[in-house]
Amino acid sequence: MKRLQTKPHFSDASLKEILDAQTDVHSFKNWQIVYCVQSNPGKESKEIADMLGVSMSKVLKTIQLYNKSGKDWNASDHRGGRREKRCHLPFEEEKILMKSLESEALSGKILTFRHIKEHVECCVGKEVSEDYIWDLFKRHHWSKKQPRPHHPKADKKEQQAFKKNFMKIWLPKH
Repeated sequence: MKRLQTKPHFSDASLKEILDAQTDVHSFKNWQIVYCVQSNPGKESKEIADMLGVSMSKVLKTIQLYNKSGKDWNASDHRGGRREKRCHLPFEEEKILMKSLESEALSGKILTFRHIKEHVECCVGKEVSEDYIWDLFKRHHWSKKQPRPHHPKADKKEQQAFKKNFMKIWLPKH
């Protein structure tokens, strides 16, 4: 097993203060790993992982990042959310774009997905994928509306007659 050791970026007391100041669970878990390794010298990675209830690879990765990056090692760790480098427009601009499309959609000028895709491509200035458009719909709480399916041989008069003559109360046979 591998014995862990941290570089002395912080004292044990200052690490404890940093640990107590954490409000995010993810950050707390990372600082807890660093604190446990520094305050328990000579412990193996397996023992630390079992003690904290995390995987051994999580412990090793966290300590490696802490030793490599120094005091600001946890500041660049962002989990979830939008990845700006993969987005074509900032969220605020997307919101303005969707507002402009909303009036057209409500008046019936936009009929298909292709119309929206062409409009977005004009605003962005380059071709966008279909996934980007569907993700755009999801981010701005749009949904695809389409008429309910109907059978081509359906008879409306027969359906209305069935509704009129349908028994209001159903009683099971004894």
